[in-house]
Amino acid sequence: MPAVNTSSGDNSLAEARNLVGALMRREPHWNQAARSAILRWTRGIGDRNPLFLDEAYARRYGPGFPVAPPCWLYGVDNTFIVAKLPDLHAIYGGTEWEFYKWVRQGDDIRVRARLLGVEEKNGRFCGPMVLQTGEVNYFNGQNEPVARAVSQVFRTNRQEAVNRGKYLNWNKYPYPADELQKVEDGYDNEEIRGSAPRYYEDVAVGEALTPVVRGPLTSEDILQFVGSTSPVKGFARFVEYHQRHPSSAFTDPETGMVDSWEASVIDDKVARIFGFPFAHDCGIDRISWVGNLLTNWMSDQGFMKNLRVKLLLPNIYGDVTWCRGKVTDKRQEGGESLVDLEVWCESQRGTVTAEGNATLSLPSHQVDVF
Repeated sequence: MPAVNTSSGDNSLAEARNLVGALMRREPHWNQAARSAILRWTRGIGDRNPLFLDEAYARRYGPGFPVAPPCWLYGVDNTFIVAKLPDLHAIYGGTEWEFYKWVRQGDDIRVRARLLGVEEKNGRFCGPMVLQTGEVNYFNGQNEPVARAVSQVFRTNRQEAVNRGKYLNWNKYPYPADELQKVEDGYDNEEIRGSAPRYYEDVAVGEALTPVVRGPLTSEDILQFVGSTSPVKGFARFVEYHQRHPSSAFTDPETGMVDSWEASVIDDKVARIFGFPFAHDCGIDRISWVGNLLTNWMSDQGFMKNLRVKLLLPNIYGDVTWCRGKVTDKRQEGGESLVDLEVWCESQRGTVTAEGNATLSLPSHQVDVF
């Protein structure tokens, strides 16, 4: 395999590998599941489930107290773990979540994060690249583990990605009126199971979930999500960070001003500098939409045990994402009634942009499983 091309010298990869197992410094956005934090994030992904939006409803149904959506934890720590390799771009590849208990409104949340692995890879996007795998463990104020996330981030050579032009033939999508009507119908037909329990016995293998639709993707969608999850540094904080980490930003060739790479989520020009076709989503918003699909379906009495999603293609401005799922297996194990599902995101082009699986714990008609 060809060596990864970095302009930092041959020691850069070795320096990254030396950090495997080391705890990472983190800057949590939220450190408490305050009501305002839950509402802002939930609305930022378009989630309309009253379990997360209505305190009185949450106390009456489900766990009996106000809770945050499982993927709200992205707003505490976005699981984006990168180390060294400053001249390589960072592209989020996916997350494997394990959830242990609900995050309750008012919980203090802290994290412990570390780098798990550094691997050299090769792909169509830019040829040689580096895959960095990280782990974030989340704990509540009683020091109880509430979740664990294992993330993958690809470190890519920007110029090589531009040269290879994987997305050169991508164009913005021209929607006929009837297709936009289908999207509106998708929003209208979104099913939130809510207080009516979805019992394990009533679930059939092969059953399809009512899809959740998001889009066409707009700058406002992106800005709401970024602002509630992982806001970009601004003003003096941006300047100070750039002074310490020059490769964290780029110089605009037209103006000479320094700007953050995060501008790629709202500016086509910046996205093209590292090989993407247009401005695009963050990736973790799509994973959160899939989480929304599952909490809609499982009812207030269900619990998401795990969610694993791999991102395959960019979700660009103007794209529609249909979050879909189907039941692949069901079993009773360890005193729980568990349902396994295949999940995926599909664009209006009919291409799958993300795929994965999940396991939910559902209520059962049986008082004793065994």
